[in-house]
Amino acid sequence: MDGQGVKVSFVTVCYRTPDLIRQLLRGFEAKSFLFPFEYVLVDNGDDGTAAMVRERFPWVHVIDGHGNVGFGAGNNLAMRHATGSYVMLVNPDLTIFPGEIEKLVAHADADPTAGLIGPRLVNPDRTVQRTFHRFPGALIPVYRRTPLGRTPWGRRAIASYLMEDADPTVVQDVDGLFGAAILIRRSALDAVGHFDERFFMYFEDVDLCRRAWEAGWRVVYAPVAELVHYHQRESEVKHLWGAPLNRMARAHIASGLRYFWKYRGKGYPRAS
Repeated sequence: MDGQGVKVSFVTVCYRTPDLIRQLLRGFEAKSFLFPFEYVLVDNGDDGTAAMVRERFPWVHVIDGHGNVGFGAGNNLAMRHATGSYVMLVNPDLTIFPGEIEKLVAHADADPTAGLIGPRLVNPDRTVQRTFHRFPGALIPVYRRTPLGRTPWGRRAIASYLMEDADPTVVQDVDGLFGAAILIRRSALDAVGHFDERFFMYFEDVDLCRRAWEAGWRVVYAPVAELVHYHQRESEVKHLWGAPLNRMARAHIASGLRYFWKYRGKGYPRAS
């Protein structure tokens, strides 16, 4: 893979999801993209997924993470091997239909100040996921991961964070995008840098989008393209006392604390 002429480098980090990876890559195998592409996959799971992909999908560049290094660090490892004009983060639990990525890339080509561009993500029943957001307030991780989010004030805070007052069918600048599917312009990535690896999981995408705005690049939600996302929130807990016992909830809240400490005393880089 010398990367000559590569338009898009797709990157995926997986952790013990061989069936999802097999389904995802079969979908890519069946597609005829209108541009040269490459695929870089980092296996954080040490469960045989890497060997399966090397045997079944030899066109994929597979990198062993040698243990679970985290979402951000895994993507950084993949991005360091990516050579395309764009890098696209692709979660294992996505389904991509023919022509959708081409629409997203065409939109990015026509909007050169957009550094990070996110498609519309929908559930399998085609209901829209709110994958674009305002900069989070300090209590958002708690509201989203504990029953406090079902209180009137918690609901209002989450609704504002998820921009439920915004039209999900309209292209718009946003504070941030969820990292399940983001197209990143190479020149923006070079200027902004990769994920901050101090965030093991959660808030690394919030941090990257914030740094993009600080560096003068726009973050854009572009529902010109639509992908199906089989999302399951593993960190949500049903009881307030369950949060300390839920590993994913702890990781989310810990990353939130790390994020707010990193940006303590700093204003937002844009008025949302």
